[in-house]
Amino acid sequence: MIYSLRRLIRKMRRQRELGALFLLFALAVSIVGNTLNFYFFERAIPEPPSIWDSLWYSVISITTIGYGDFSSTTLGSRIGTTVFIVVIGLAAFTTSVGLLVDWIAELRDRERSGMGKSNARDHLIIVNFPGETRVRQVINEFLTDSQHQDRDIVIVADGIEHLPFAQGNVSFVRGSPLEEETFRRAGIENAAQAIILSTGYDDPRSDSFVASVAFVVENMNPHINIVAECLDSKHAALFSQSDQVSLVYALSLVTNLLVQEAQDPGVALVTQAITSNEVEGNLSTTTVDGDIGPNGSYDFIASRLLNHGVNLVGIVRGGGVILTFHDVACVDGDTLVYIDSDRRTWHEFREMLT
Repeated sequence: MIYSLRRLIRKMRRQRELGALFLLFALAVSIVGNTLNFYFFERAIPEPPSIWDSLWYSVISITTIGYGDFSSTTLGSRIGTTVFIVVIGLAAFTTSVGLLVDWIAELRDRERSGMGKSNARDHLIIVNFPGETRVRQVINEFLTDSQHQDRDIVIVADGIEHLPFAQGNVSFVRGSPLEEETFRRAGIENAAQAIILSTGYDDPRSDSFVASVAFVVENMNPHINIVAECLDSKHAALFSQSDQVSLVYALSLVTNLLVQEAQDPGVALVTQAITSNEVEGNLSTTTVDGDIGPNGSYDFIASRLLNHGVNLVGIVRGGGVILTFHDVACVDGDTLVYIDSDRRTWHEFREMLT
């Protein structure tokens, strides 16, 4: 039954394409025929029209605008206008306009229903749709940053039929996140980043599904930066085969924050501020690259950066985190996590240190 339905759809598409070609042919016959007819029969008048005047008269007449700057005066040109413009041209033109409007409406519907193809470049792909509120929070937080506010975002999900909201630079691709064809329509080869959300906090299979999606994404674009939501830190081994994946343990972060706020009120407010792009002075990172300088102690580095309004929070090294800087030497490849109003490169940091 499904195969028969697909054949019927393909047959209808072919018929529509043939109909469009026939209309274009009819329009061409109407315009060219009336142009030649008008040019030939109107040569007998005192100021005969040129071939370009005849073409202008034909186009303006077929669109029903009719400025009146030219008109048929001879019997032959009037008969030609009746045949080529009134009988053939107007029917072909009005039908073509209707088909064009239907095609535009269908194209917009395909985009809203996620059946189109994205042509975005250097865009963010958000995988899964656990809820409208969550997805919109992710989008708004991402676009708040001045460096990303003009970036395109493509949402990939199979749990919804239409995107429930409209936003200028956000599009939707419907399909299974485990199928390569879905990501091809999402422009995965041109994407710069991907955020893979959990399927739901109450779904015990979410982590395995997210890990599988991460594998597919990395396999199709080895250079893409992937951030995946993992509900249980015990499932980190599921992502061990993916080198480009950064894990965020959402439930653990929420639980830890709840406990710390209960023990030390104010922690949650500060945490929310430094992790949001909507507040000036958020968390950022840079990687140590090249020359470290004569004094490579993080005690010295943290002190000098603080003089420039940069608060060094921690160091990521080899998958571990360093939060105390006493007697810790800076190593090429370290990732510095800091709080500042601007994102900075290691070169900028080196200038501050000197």
